[in-house]
Amino acid sequence: MSLSLSHNRDGDTVTVAIVVELDLSTSDEVEEQLIAAGSAEGVTHLVVDLSGVPFLDSAGINALLKVRRWADANERTVRVVGADGMVREVLELTGVLAHLSDTGQ
Repeated sequence: MSLSLSHNRDGDTVTVAIVVELDLSTSDEVEEQLIAAGSAEGVTHLVVDLSGVPFLDSAGINALLKVRRWADANERTVRVVGADGMVREVLELTGVLAHLSDTGQ
């Protein structure tokens, strides 16, 4: 499955929709792309849409947490939306969903 990311910007918010299994083979590139999207001039809010992610493993969780740490360090917010099914269950069981669903700061 190849990586597919789409960006939608609305003012100071950019939403990135991920359509790929978020695992060891894709996590580094997803992390880089999310940070690049959040680094765009004038962006202060990054929304990560996981509705197109059918699978998530520990590498994917780690990538999302790294993006959150980057956002916190760079005075930006990051929020995960659209987590359903197994992806939502994994994020809830690990306690990560609550951490990524608030807006930080």
